[in-house]
Order: sequence, then C-alpha cells, then structure tokens
Amino acid sequence: MTNSFSKLVIAFALTIIIGTDSVFAAPTTDQLLPNTTKAYFAVPDLDDLQQRFEKTQIHQLMTDPVIKPFADDLKRQLQSRFDQTGIRLGISFEDLENLSAGEAASAVLAVEDEEQPHALALIVDVTGSLEDAQELVDRIGKELVEQGAEESTTEIAGQKVTQYTVTDEDDPEASYSAYYIIYNDHIIATDHDKVLADIMGRFDNPGDDNIASIEAYQVSMQRCDEASEVSPQIRWFVEPFGYAKTIQAAAGIEPEGKNFQELLLGQGFGAIRGLGGWVVVAEGENEFTHHTFVYAPRDAEGVKAQIALEDEAVANGTEKDERIAANQSDRYRLAARMLDFPNAENQAPQSWIPSNVSTYTTMSWNLRDSFEYAKTLVNEYLDAEKGQDLFEEILEGIAHDVNGPQLNIRDELVGYLAGRVSIMTGFKEPVDVDTHQWLASIDVTDAPAVRKAVSKFMSAEPNKHEREFNGLTIYEVLNVEEEIDIELNVDFGDGFGGEGFGGDEGFGGDEGFGKDDFGASEEEATGTQPLISQWAVTVTDSGHIIIASSADFIEDLLREQDAAKLDGTDDYKRVDAALKALGADSTSMRMFSRLDKKNEPNYKLLQQGKMQQSDTIAGKLLKRLMGPSENDKKVEKLDVSKMPEFEKVAKYLGPAGTYVQTREDGWFVSGAVLKKQ
Repeated sequence: MTNSFSKLVIAFALTIIIGTDSVFAAPTTDQLLPNTTKAYFAVPDLDDLQQRFEKTQIHQLMTDPVIKPFADDLKRQLQSRFDQTGIRLGISFEDLENLSAGEAASAVLAVEDEEQPHALALIVDVTGSLEDAQELVDRIGKELVEQGAEESTTEIAGQKVTQYTVTDEDDPEASYSAYYIIYNDHIIATDHDKVLADIMGRFDNPGDDNIASIEAYQVSMQRCDEASEVSPQIRWFVEPFGYAKTIQAAAGIEPEGKNFQELLLGQGFGAIRGLGGWVVVAEGENEFTHHTFVYAPRDAEGVKAQIALEDEAVANGTEKDERIAANQSDRYRLAARMLDFPNAENQAPQSWIPSNVSTYTTMSWNLRDSFEYAKTLVNEYLDAEKGQDLFEEILEGIAHDVNGPQLNIRDELVGYLAGRVSIMTGFKEPVDVDTHQWLASIDVTDAPAVRKAVSKFMSAEPNKHEREFNGLTIYEVLNVEEEIDIELNVDFGDGFGGEGFGGDEGFGGDEGFGKDDFGASEEEATGTQPLISQWAVTVTDSGHIIIASSADFIEDLLREQDAAKLDGTDDYKRVDAALKALGADSTSMRMFSRLDKKNEPNYKLLQQGKMQQSDTIAGKLLKRLMGPSENDKKVEKLDVSKMPEFEKVAKYLGPAGTYVQTREDGWFVSGAVLKKQ
C-alpha cells in the first residue's frame, strides 16, 4: 500500500478543501460504538480510498516531481509541529497506510465517569492482515515506551489487554492510560477501560444503543444515501453541542465569562440535533463529491412550552412583544428562529458580479424577522435583568443620542432589507499582505431610503472619508491605529490532555479534536485585538448595500459593470451543471470557488515569506502550524526555495461548488470539486 492517504491529508492542507460493510461479518463501526459518541469519522475501506485518491488530480499534484520537494517539506514541518503536542493513543490513520485494512473509524465519546468523562477510540478491521496488525501494535507500543510510557497487562471483559500509562511531563501527579488489543480481527485502541469493554461486548450484541441507533445519524446517512448513486469513501457524524461539552470536560476547566454553549441551548439552537455526511472520491468528473445533512426537526415541544411561558407572563401583567411572540407555526423557539433560510428558485449570480472573482456565495435569509428574533439572544448575552429590554434600549440610544447617528434602525434600515446576501472575494496584484479583497452585498427594497439611513449612520463615524463616484457616495473607514480590548472567553481548554485526538499527523494532534480547532489559546483569547483596519460602504441605484474591503474595490466593481460576468464563464457553467446533477434546483445558498485563484495569493505570500503577516484565516492558521510550540521550541521554517511557480500548482486545482437546500427537518448540503480542464 502506498502513502496516498498521507498525500490526501497534505492536499487538503494545500488547497483548503474541505457505508459499506467490512468483508468480515462483524458489526460495522457505527454499531460497535455507543450512542454516547459525540464525533465519529469512518473510512469504510482504506484500500478503496487510496486507490480512488490515486485517480485524482490532487494526487498528481502531490506526486509531480516539480511539486514533491515542497510537499515533502511541508509534510515534515507539519509532523514536526504536531509531534510537539504529544500523543494520546500513539496511533494515527497514517500509521495504517502500509496495512491492508478494511473499515477504520475514530471517535470522541462522553463517558459516565466523574474522573474521566471523555474518551477517544480507534477501531480498525484488519481481517486477513493479523500478522501485520500485530507488528504495527508492537511498534506503536515500543514507541510509547521510548517516550516514557509504562507498559503493563490488564484484564478487561475477560480479555488480556496491553495498557500504557503515560505521565504528564508538566504534572507528574497526572497520567492517563492507553489500551490496545486485537480482538475479533480488529485493532481497538482507546484511553478509557469502560469504553474498551463496551466496544468488545458489542461484537456479539451491538444492541440498540449505538451510533447507528441515533436518530440524527440515521436521518443524515439516509439523506446522503438518497443523494448518491455510489458508496462513500468517508462517513462522519457530529452531535455539535454534546461534542462541545465533551471537549470542555476534557479540558478540565469551566469556561470563564459567558458559556456560549449554554447560551445557544437556552435560545433554542439545541434544535440542531446532529449533522453527518459522506465524501465520495474520484467519481466521474468530480474529484471529490460531498453530501451533508444538518438534522434540525421542528421543535414542537419547545415552541409549545414557550407559548405557555409567554401566556403566563401576560397573565402576571407583562405586556407581550408581538414582534417576537411565539406562534404555533414556528419551527423553533426564541433566537433559533433566526435560522430562517428560505429556498429560492433562482440564485444565479447577479448581473454585476464580475467574471474574475475567486469565490462567490449567495444566500436567502429572512433578515427582517431575524433582526427581531435576535432580541432575546442579545438581552441574555448582556445579562438583562427581569423585565429589562437592553436590546430596545440600545436601539433607542442609536435613534436619540445627540452624539450618535440618530437613526431608527428598525424603521429606516431593517424594514427595507429584501432577504438576499451575497459575498465575493478576489485579490489585487502584485500580491502583498493587503492583497485580499472582499465584498458583501445586501439586497434592499428602497435604495434612496436606505441611502439616507447609511448617510445618517456614517455621520457619527469619526474616521470616515467620503468620495463621489458615478453619482454615488462611497464612505471609507480607516482604523489603522485603533485597537480595542476584546475578551472572548470561549475556552475549550487543552483538548484531551493537550494531546489532541489520535496521533501526530493523522486524524489527530493539533488538527484533531483539541483546543486549536475550537478556540484560541489563553494568550490569544484575551488581549488587544485590532479592529478591521479598512472597510467601505455605499448604496447602489440597483438596490444593494455594498460593504467592501476598500472604496477602490467598490469603484472597480462599478466601473466594470459592462464587462464579462461570472455566470458566462466556462468554469461557472461547469460547476452549475454539476450542482444541478446533484439536485440543486430550489436552494437557499449557492457557493462557487476557483481553487486556483482562491489559493494563489496565499501561496505567493508564503513564497515571499509574508504569509504570517497576513491578517487572514490562512495566515493565522500558518502561525499556529509553524509558530512556537507550547514548550517555546520553534519549528523549522519552510524552505520556500522548493516552492515552484504557482502556475505549476494551479494546473491541478479545479473549480468547486456547493449548495444548501432547506428541508422541513433541517438543511441538505451537497457539492463537488471538479477536475481542472
């Protein structure tokens, strides 16, 4: 077996891309794992995944002799970074690449255990490869011992199990155990003895309390099955709020300040009960095809309870706010009603979207009602006292403060929002740290009225500059020197004991289930954070509020109104056809991306050694991956001399698209990455 899976992981890092039963008659991994599983990732057949991946242009990219030296260097640097975080189970998916294996799965679980209410598990079907599997387990055990783990043997569920006790280098009093066994032709690794016993017991009796029995999992897998003519190479499932809670428990600390998880649950967002998906590799013209279903059925009981609470409040003398009062027809309660994304028959790019954008996204959203439904969320976030309406007080202040804009946001602005939001990105040349450009558009029903509202709002902005262009006023705000103190207080801690999930560069380390995926480190979370240094706004005669990264970008857009348009380009037409083939008719969101143009500025900034100076998500990600470790050890810099010209890379990066469709019980998401022509 080749190291194709490794290449797949690195390819995803470069491009920023986002079942079948085992041949053995054992239960599948979704039957072997209990329903307390909060995150699940499975490869039904590792051999099939690698064979398919080798057919993709991404694989060609990673094996191109011109690209390979840089790809190998990037892989080495990522491994070096991840190695510094330590290992919890000592095994990763990449360790399996030389092992002929069937289904493999990893999971994060909640456990009824006060001392360790969380667990990790890895299950691999090694039917027909028991000798190689034993060699792998022995090698991993040897590596754990070399790293300081204490090896012993214990008995769990009547079976002899190898146990490795790992002591925390920073706290000698703290330790955890990793358990290994080859049982019924499966490698099982976990950091909790109860989980291991539970998994082994399910080989004979999977029961009806496993992942496969979770309603959200069943529905999401069924919707993906209905949408796909072929079986997936990857399956996954997450129960979002339970997962976040488990990560918090693994951190061993209580979040300071606002607990956003509890805040959202209290506001009805718990209606999102789970999301799961499929990924199909190398099928037809599609490099990757993905399907996801977000299961969020109507919260009938919650709505009923909310109506009862409001009726009780009225009976006690509290006046009902009819703008946000609960109704029998509501899908969700309180602020969760903001999740209102109606399908539209036509979400083609507007006539003014230029042909050369890097990405384009458009969505339908009931903004006017969502504005009102945000009230209970804002009030709870600001700790409003009983009977106090801080949301309305803020609006009153904006409308009547003599030092403010004196704008009635509800009547003069929100009332004219039409319900479509579009975002596009691009970049200007030559590529530099300020090369990225973005623009957001909100449709409005009365351009002159909204123009007056924007003028009022900007009148109170001290750092604005005005310019006239084709009869329009463009306001540009520069806050280059201004900084504010932001206390985020969203802390998921150090993940599972600071080691992440799984291993050093597979499904684990800093890229796994740990703090680096779900919140900044403590040093990053609280401190001085710069505002957006520059932005601009105007209102067009065609009925759009335009907010962009700069006034120049707005002018360029308006100046090129008669130039070629996005929907007339060949790659957009290809993506549109692919999405229609995947069922995109009436949709609530459409996304289009040119992976070459999307990644060109980041690649060139990396080549120039300026990527870490870029105030973009990719720049911040690179700082995490290539910056100092927790032990203040610096990793080696990438050798940019090994980076070929971007044109050598671009020929492998095709266009991609995704659509979202609102359903009665949630949202179906599907899309594809196409081959480059």
